[in-house]
This record gives sequence, structure tokens and C-alpha cells, in this order.
Amino acid sequence: MNSAPHVLVVDGITDTEAVLKAVLEPRGTHVERTRGSLLNQRDDEKSPHVVVIDLDEVTAAETASCFEESHRILIGSVKTQVDGRDRFLSKPFQYPELLKTIEDLLALPPAA
Repeated sequence: MNSAPHVLVVDGITDTEAVLKAVLEPRGTHVERTRGSLLNQRDDEKSPHVVVIDLDEVTAAETASCFEESHRILIGSVKTQVDGRDRFLSKPFQYPELLKTIEDLLALPPAA
């Protein structure tokens, strides 16, 4: 089983996945992307350490019960209320800001 840190991008643009892979994978962090419709199909998999969620593509209600053991970065055009383990980035966001937030969350123990 792979114990490398894991970052999951839910929806979001493919550029986000490409940038995160280019920067984080050489540092030993696995990065993958999935579509919102696959959220419920991931129950049998280990929760990623950090999940980056595009709220303009996936509603907050859809993510509320998903990835309960993960730190979440919510990205959207409209600010939404977040709980203690979540971070919010407004669109348009800058990749250095996203990367810094991911690195900060990867340094923390799992959310649950």
C-alpha cells in the first residue's frame, strides 16, 4: 500500500491537476483528479490527506459527507462557510496560494 501523501482534485480545471502534479509529485505527494459524479464511488478507498474542491462544479452539500477524514480546500466564486478543517480560496486564485495552502495542510495530521 502506498503511504505517500495524497491530494485529490475534485472537478476543477485540468490545469490545476497539471500544476499540482508538476510541483508536488517530485516531492513525493500523489496527485489525482476526479469528477464530482465519482464522489460516492470512493467509499472503499483510503481518504486523501487534502481534497481540492471546485465549488462552481460541485455543491457544498455534495461534499459535506464526503472526505470526512480529509482536509479540504474549497475554491469558488462565492464565499461559503467553512468548518475548522476547511480552507476557502476565492476565484480567481493564484497557484502559489493554492500550493502554500496544500503544503500547510499536508503538514497537519489527518482531519478526523
